[in-house]
Amino acid sequence: MHALEWLRKAKDEPERSVYVVHGDDPYLIRESVAAIVRRFFPDGDAAGVERFAGSETALADLLDLLHTLPFFGKWRLAVVEEADPFVTRYRSEIERYVEKPAARGVLVLQTRSWPSNTRLAKAIEASGLSIQAACPRESELPGWLVQLARSVGGAKLDKDAAQLLVELVGPAPGALAAEVEKLAVYAGEERHITAADVSTMVGAGRIESIWKILDAATNGQAAEALTQLDALIASGEPPIALLAAMSTNLLKLHHAGLLRTRKVSLGEACQAAGIPPFAVDKTRRQHAHLGPRRTDQLPRMLLNCDLGIKGGSTLDPRVILENLLAQLAIPRRD
Repeated sequence: MHALEWLRKAKDEPERSVYVVHGDDPYLIRESVAAIVRRFFPDGDAAGVERFAGSETALADLLDLLHTLPFFGKWRLAVVEEADPFVTRYRSEIERYVEKPAARGVLVLQTRSWPSNTRLAKAIEASGLSIQAACPRESELPGWLVQLARSVGGAKLDKDAAQLLVELVGPAPGALAAEVEKLAVYAGEERHITAADVSTMVGAGRIESIWKILDAATNGQAAEALTQLDALIASGEPPIALLAAMSTNLLKLHHAGLLRTRKVSLGEACQAAGIPPFAVDKTRRQHAHLGPRRTDQLPRMLLNCDLGIKGGSTLDPRVILENLLAQLAIPRRD
């Protein structure tokens, strides 16, 4: 089950003795575990919840807790955070526990990796629940945001407003949720959030800053681009959201460049790629700086950055974005 589905229906799901929350999105991990806790402690009194560090916890201590009857309430709930090393050490013992769990104990394993073809994964799938806390497909996010606005602030978020919000912020559930909360407050008593509200509260200043970053980078001004990037990150913008917004613009630049190689005029190419008329001259300068080869490579460059930021690289996400801008700023060689 994906985390978005779990968050939508957690209170109506049957109680399980074992849960696994796996993935790499911090917001979805946190909210999924919190929803499990609320499922067993709906009154908010979570005195029966204990948290363990996966790299340090001994299985015997965990099992002692799970098999000890709770002093207050009906349940004892143990959350093993960053449990990958814990699962590696005690895989066979956990398999046996899943077959016969504690009567009043609930085990929650939070892992980054969770291969579905292991005996343990299959056992938990049969009697427990695994929750995938990875960033969902971008197409799933607008519908989730509409529901989130309704549940968080009782607000109506228009579908086109939700779509615009994803385009501006990028596929980052935590950042999107924070924006929805701000928009719900901004909507006030009307409780109605429109695309114009999103543009006013989320888009204008941020998008203008991203345009300035890309304008500088694609015209060879690396220092200016990095200075602007530093200011955005210092203001709290998550790198994955910045990459998503940059990708929207750079992919349009790539599309227009591809059409130009097919002898389509610059104006027609920009129109087909979704580039506004006022940016046609800027697009000409960007293509002249990048050259056809690098313009053609933009999707691959963006994909490598996306994979790197999502865990495929040991580099800090900020450094990955800086490297991208540096690559764009280098004078053309073809």
